[in-house]
Amino acid sequence: MRTIYSKRLRRDSRPTPPQQEHNKIYIMSSTKDNDTCTSPVRIDPSVIQHSPVPAGLSSLEHQSISETSQTFTCSLSQQDITHIAMQLKDMLHGEIDYTIKATINQYKQEIDNLTKENQKLRDDLDAVEQYSRRDLLRINGMSDGGNDETSEKTTELVTELVRSIDSNYRDGDIIRSHRIGTPRSNPWNNKNTVPRQIIVRLRDPAIKKRILKCKRHLKEKRETQKIHMNEDLTKARNNIAYKARQIKIERMIKDTWSIDGKILVKDNQDQVHVVNTMTA
Repeated sequence: MRTIYSKRLRRDSRPTPPQQEHNKIYIMSSTKDNDTCTSPVRIDPSVIQHSPVPAGLSSLEHQSISETSQTFTCSLSQQDITHIAMQLKDMLHGEIDYTIKATINQYKQEIDNLTKENQKLRDDLDAVEQYSRRDLLRINGMSDGGNDETSEKTTELVTELVRSIDSNYRDGDIIRSHRIGTPRSNPWNNKNTVPRQIIVRLRDPAIKKRILKCKRHLKEKRETQKIHMNEDLTKARNNIAYKARQIKIERMIKDTWSIDGKILVKDNQDQVHVVNTMTA
C-alpha cells in the first residue's frame, strides 16, 4: 500500500497585535566577569511600577538624570579632614563676625536716633517748664524768721526790699511770695536760722525784667550786699548758671547773667554768648 504524505500547512504562529503586546519577551543581559550571556525573560508590562517623577521635570529629563547618576567613593586622610575643618571654622567665624557687626551697627544707629529724640523731648520739656516760670523771681540772702514767718510776712519783706531799689514799683506788682524748704539752724549761732530762698510771683514778666535791672543797687547798701536776685530757672538751666558763675570767679569770663531763661556770658574780649549746655 502506498502511503501518501501530504504537506501540512502550518498555521501562522504570530499572535494578534494585542496578544503580542501582552506576551512581549524582554531580553535582559547580565555581565559576570568576562563572560556575557543573554537569556530571554518573560515580563508582564502590567506589573511594572514606575518611580514618581520630581515636580518640574519631564519623564525624559528624569530618565536622563536617573540613568547618568553615579556614586563616587573617595578616602580622606586625617590631615585633609583637619584642613577642611579649619577652613569651615574660618568661614563660620567670618560669617558670625559679620552678622554681629551688622547687628551692632544697626542697634547703634537706633540708639543714636533714640538718644537724639530723647534729648529733643528733654529740651522741649525744659523750655515749657521755663516758660511757666517767666513771671517768677528768686531772692537769696534775706534774713529768715523761721517757723514764725508767714507767707504774708515774707511778701511784706520782699515788697520793702523791691521798693528800696526800684522807684517805679507799684502796689500789686508782687502777687505773693513764700520761703522754700524747712528752717535750718545756723551752726555758728543757734539763735538764727540759715536764710532760705524766696520765690516771688510778679504780676507781669516785664516787671521782673525791670526789677532785675535795678538789682545792682543792692550792692550800694551794707545791709543788702549779701542779697541776690535772679530769675527762677529750671534745674538744668540753674546748673548751667551756677557753672558760669564759678567760671566768672576764676576770671575766665568777665560776667554772666540770664534773660528770659537764657544764660548769657561775656568773655574777656567783651563778646556775649548764649550758653545752652554744660560743655559750651
